Amino acid sequence: MSAANNFQRHGPMMSAPATPAGETPDYKCKTWNGASVYYTENLNGGGVDYADDYLDLFNCFKDRPRFQRMFEWCCGPAFIGYSMLAGTICESLCLADLYRPAIDAAQYTACKNNIRDRVTIYQGDGLLALPESEKFDLVVGNPPHYVERNMLEYIRNIEPRIYVDDKWLLHREFFSGIRKHLKRNGLIVLLESSRGSHIDTFRPMIESSGLKVCGWQWSRRFDSRFWYLFIMRDDSRMQLLMRTQGNDSELRLV
Repeated sequence: MSAANNFQRHGPMMSAPATPAGETPDYKCKTWNGASVYYTENLNGGGVDYADDYLDLFNCFKDRPRFQRMFEWCCGPAFIGYSMLAGTICESLCLADLYRPAIDAAQYTACKNNIRDRVTIYQGDGLLALPESEKFDLVVGNPPHYVERNMLEYIRNIEPRIYVDDKWLLHREFFSGIRKHLKRNGLIVLLESSRGSHIDTFRPMIESSGLKVCGWQWSRRFDSRFWYLFIMRDDSRMQLLMRTQGNDSELRLV
């Protein structure tokens, strides 16, 4: 495994930390396999629970592959990324987010767990934060799930930036830019909400970007409220095979 250069700064978005030197926010934490992930409640867009669901999903892989380099898009505090790194699903991790407090929390987690040699963190606007050299064989993400303000999320006082993707611009930009960072046989797995979208919401955006939908599956823990979208490059040599019988699912990359 080639270790990543953690906290590599790229572009003007990597500004000084929002928290003054010597001060640490009053972080909460959740631990997976001995790795504690630090966050404040206003940074939690559900990822603290969705991370467990992602782990359940990847445990459905028969002869589960270990991915070399994983990217978490719209990472926030990186619940998903860090839990999957701790679960040995990937060897190294790349994170990116626009919001400075989220970047600070992700950096704090890497420091506290002494894994800075396995994590690279960028602050910036979507994929623009990534240098051309970043290539991934796995991409995951819990992006904003709604194209407009959702009354349920509004009542829960969740900040709109966490759950609203106006005109699906964030998704469109992601699909149009991720192919050059995705290895030929790489896999993208995104968590979406059934209250906000379905597979045909994104299929035209995906197919116009040199990618293809290779399957979808309901969430393991949240039933029909959330679903996973599987995507590959249109020239991939890999196939994703899926089998569902009752409550049991099996996934295989061949």
